[in-house]
Amino acid sequence: MAKPTTIQSKDLKAFLNANKRETRLMGALERHVLAQPFDERDQSYIHPSDIIKAEWCAVAQYHAIKGNYVETRDKTTLRLASIFAEGHTIHAKWQKWFEDMGVLYGKWYDPATKDYTWATSKDLAGLVNKEYAEVSLRSDKHMMRGHADGWIKGLGDDCLIEIKSIGTGTIRMEMPAMMAQYNNDIDVVWKNIRTPLRSHQLQGQVYLHLCHLMLEEGLLPSAPDEIVFIYELKANQEYKEFVVKYNPEYTAEIFDKARDVAWAVENDREPVCNINLQKGCKRCAPFRDGELSYERK
Repeated sequence: MAKPTTIQSKDLKAFLNANKRETRLMGALERHVLAQPFDERDQSYIHPSDIIKAEWCAVAQYHAIKGNYVETRDKTTLRLASIFAEGHTIHAKWQKWFEDMGVLYGKWYDPATKDYTWATSKDLAGLVNKEYAEVSLRSDKHMMRGHADGWIKGLGDDCLIEIKSIGTGTIRMEMPAMMAQYNNDIDVVWKNIRTPLRSHQLQGQVYLHLCHLMLEEGLLPSAPDEIVFIYELKANQEYKEFVVKYNPEYTAEIFDKARDVAWAVENDREPVCNINLQKGCKRCAPFRDGELSYERK
């Protein structure tokens, strides 16, 4: 193999502008990232992060639970993989700080015993190498499961936390009008974010409601009545927090849709497409054979 050429700084610009040149490291790294499979999430239940999206399809969800999942996400890129990895790093940072304070409650994994336990971090101070498995939430009657980023005990009333890394892409997708209003100036947009983004509020309210459903079923000893969103701006690590009170009406429609899918699975009867009753949508297209018909069997 030929020895790599070291490029003098004065020649670097010309080199980078050259066409069809092999990169030193990035080409190999990008090929490695693109070869990785998607995260293999369990598709036998509904994920809160999916059902809150406008493009969520009841038919596609039904088939996924029945074992016939069809991948509709675009293949990742090196840039997207880097964005997700940075988000995980930001999550871990805040969780570790709360853990060190002794107030982080949830599910913990002990690598030595391979056991899980629910506890507050202060009660596990002597357990080395413990891993925080966040806050596992579920409702079997809705066939829904999820993980909240954290549960805080000992700083006033109990609350869930959701940690969100905010970048230009997030704002452009969630608040395009604001980006346009402030000429894509992320610093100005950041200063004008005064409430959590709608998708974040939906996800947080779903987690709160799952807590209360688990409390009703005796699966949790208590349930928080608020969630705190921690926003960190990727560009400069500025942060802000928002406190949102539990409001079951906010997600009533989401849980109704989940229950409809659960009923369909339980009765082996395909539901209708909630996106387009007559034509269906992109996500349920793979399950349509000829003329679309949603007449129940």
